[in-house]
Amino acid sequence: MQVLLIEMDPASSGWLGERLPQAGFATRLANSPGQALLDDFAQGVAAIIVDIGQGEPKAFAVTEFLRKAGLCQPLVILAAHGDWRDKVDCLDAGADEYLLKPVRTEEIAARLRTIIRRCAGNPTDRIMVGDIELDLKAKCAWRAGECLDLTRNEFRLLCLFLLRPDHVMSHEEIRAQLYTGKGKCSLNAIEVQISRLRRKVGQDRIRSVRGIGYRYVIGDITSHLDAWPQRGPCKAMCTQDRCVDVTPAPDHVAASV
Repeated sequence: MQVLLIEMDPASSGWLGERLPQAGFATRLANSPGQALLDDFAQGVAAIIVDIGQGEPKAFAVTEFLRKAGLCQPLVILAAHGDWRDKVDCLDAGADEYLLKPVRTEEIAARLRTIIRRCAGNPTDRIMVGDIELDLKAKCAWRAGECLDLTRNEFRLLCLFLLRPDHVMSHEEIRAQLYTGKGKCSLNAIEVQISRLRRKVGQDRIRSVRGIGYRYVIGDITSHLDAWPQRGPCKAMCTQDRCVDVTPAPDHVAASV
């Protein structure tokens, strides 16, 4: 999953930007809310984190600014100072989480997964759509209990589809999920990734929508959390982190991770 980190605290020295990818989140970085809006960094991200330091604007003001600008993604505020009143004001202004530093990266990652699941209507880290199971925390997926052994880009794609099944994903949404930089990604490159994922989840699961993008089709299959409780072991240690960096890697590199 891809998140936007707005780093407003010079004292943080980029620690969160380095550790979030290790927790499974491809990360876009911005130095201010203004830069995030001007450079359109929020497009296609699953959540936004704002790290606010001492002497920076109050969390309430930052939250209000982002919400009035039209950003609707789940929003996590990390504040260097504040009391319960600041927290209440910030949550009322539209934040989904308010955390006082210091806070462990593991907790931030867990809260990110929680609010992303909540927005997608999933109560746990396990997403079940028919015979496909995806584990957001373990970063692994199974089909009918058998590990799919996905590359990191395949996992990101499948996550994108399963969080919003039957929704048409545009080429731009897919590009934003796979490529965190501003570099161009050709339609052919996207088609190659889709083709490889289809071979693992089923050719008929991902349908092309001419001129727009792709849609993961549920059809007559319903989602059941306990549909495949006995899942097989992971192949090639695929529960290990596959999002170590924030740039796309060739499939042969990703497959060897």
